Amino acid sequence: MPDLASATLLYLAPRGGTSGVGDHADDFVAAVSPHLGEVVELRHGPPREDGVRDVLRIRRALRTAINERRGRPVIVHAELSGGSLAGLWAAAGVEASVRTATLHDPPRPVWYPFLTKGLARSRYAVHGAHLPLNRLTARMERRLMRHVETFALSAEGVEVMAAAGVGSSQTESHLIVPERPALPPAAERPRAVGLFGHVYRGKGFEHLLAIRRTLDPGIALRVAGRGTADLPHTPGVEILGEVEGEAEDAFFASVRALLLPYERRYVYGSEVFPASSVLMRAVAYRTPSLGSAVGPLTGAARAGATIALDGDGSDIAAAASHLVDDPAALQAATDDLDRFAATQTVESAIAPYLQAWSR
Repeated sequence: MPDLASATLLYLAPRGGTSGVGDHADDFVAAVSPHLGEVVELRHGPPREDGVRDVLRIRRALRTAINERRGRPVIVHAELSGGSLAGLWAAAGVEASVRTATLHDPPRPVWYPFLTKGLARSRYAVHGAHLPLNRLTARMERRLMRHVETFALSAEGVEVMAAAGVGSSQTESHLIVPERPALPPAAERPRAVGLFGHVYRGKGFEHLLAIRRTLDPGIALRVAGRGTADLPHTPGVEILGEVEGEAEDAFFASVRALLLPYERRYVYGSEVFPASSVLMRAVAYRTPSLGSAVGPLTGAARAGATIALDGDGSDIAAAASHLVDDPAALQAATDDLDRFAATQTVESAIAPYLQAWSR
């Protein structure tokens, strides 16, 4: 690998602790920093939290950082997701030695390029600003990304980005499996299953009642993650709210399996292919998971990271009722997670980026 010790990385990403992308950014920047001479983090808010002034502030900071390093190799990299307009507009048109971006919701970089904090107050305003201009903004995003080397975190993501012509190149990487403490084997944990993650449409939280009705009555159902504290009360469902650190460890130690009842995600008729950071948490804790056979979960199932099923949340709950009482099946799923995690090293996750930046 060529030496990057003289290069500066200007890193645009959401603040850690605000979203799955922000959490990924914390792990990613920690992994690449030892390979670079300098890393300057330009953090912004998650989708719906930045206004025009915030975007201009990040844009000015980025250009100032570039100007201060004239004559030195400078890399600009952005973590882009569904409504992260700050990362898209701040880097638009900048000159750097290399420009790269990871698209967390491929094939498009952000989908809602005008989603400011003010606009986000009204869903009618959001769609009124984006739906009529959807084709135009899709072309605009492709134009803004034409000199940017793009990455996706799944093979499916790369495939749809290439088909859409987003970026000067499209390369596959993968999410980093975070470091987490070892927990008791799944079969030795309480007789329970869980849902985990940030609450938004399509993640399955809206089907809690159907899942609870289908799940064996003797199996507890626990829910944790950002926004779960605001979910409506559902009899037989333990809602824990956001958990971090030891509380997150305790949540995964309290379930034998995780449910991923995801739905196909569409924006104005186009399918979105996000990788699942929640799945990587389950892998990190060696917690078997059952999910819908949609998007990148299908490829993850082929690699042994999860069990993908045709059907909805009720079908997944029915399968989970059998899995949690089958020690042999739980052990087999855990063995698959061990093998999968061994292939998803930090080194393999960052290697494609280091190669692109070295050029």
